[in-house]
Amino acid sequence: MTPKLLPDPNLSFYNRNSEQLAQQYDSKPFTEVHQSWSHHLADLFVALAAHYSANSSTNLLATQANAITYSQQLQILDIGAGTGRDAKYLAELGNAQQQVTVYAVEPATELAAIGKQHTKDLAVIWLEDTLPELKQVTATDIKFDLILLSAVWMHIPSAERLTALTQLSQLLAPQGKLIITLRHGPSGDERIMHSVSIQELALLSHQLGLSIIDSISAETDKLGRTEVSWETVVIQFSAASTVKSAVQFDTSSLRTSEQAK
Repeated sequence: MTPKLLPDPNLSFYNRNSEQLAQQYDSKPFTEVHQSWSHHLADLFVALAAHYSANSSTNLLATQANAITYSQQLQILDIGAGTGRDAKYLAELGNAQQQVTVYAVEPATELAAIGKQHTKDLAVIWLEDTLPELKQVTATDIKFDLILLSAVWMHIPSAERLTALTQLSQLLAPQGKLIITLRHGPSGDERIMHSVSIQELALLSHQLGLSIIDSISAETDKLGRTEVSWETVVIQFSAASTVKSAVQFDTSSLRTSEQAK
């Protein structure tokens, strides 16, 4: 998956290798790639409520599934949608009780072309847009119930992350959830990737009235790259947070290093 603000080497790589990347991405289903945090979808999607209610020991929110008032229409934003694997899965969760519309943002036109074919019969709207501004998405004037950035954040330079997160917060519905995956490890090719940390994201979130309500660390790479690992962060507006993060973040050293730049 790719971000919305891409340096030329990245954009060229994703377009030039679109077919090979499509095979890689689509070899792993959404349920495997995002298994570690997918229980957070139980309070959004009617289609998942029964499953997570039956397996409620995995998540506090799931135990409350029967008490949740579900929206009849969900608006989902998938930034760096790639070949549409995640957008397709999320759109297919729509049913007679709940309409689901996914806005898939992908700047690599060759990847997006594949994604459009994969999702052509679904309620998926494709946009060629860029972080940090996301001008096309902003123009829709939609507040999204779920925003997903899978394998995107490491492409965004540190100096642009506050602007990017500010824009994302303005697109997030009051009770919405923002999911960001953090990639750790070398690029391995010509793509430009920047270092990321949950501490930095916690500090930026705090400045914007957001809270990290869950984090999953030391996730192995689903494509088998031993030098790559992942973290996943679930973010909500602080007033909407119903689950307190068990992780305490020491941001003092980060603040000092940022001031020294």
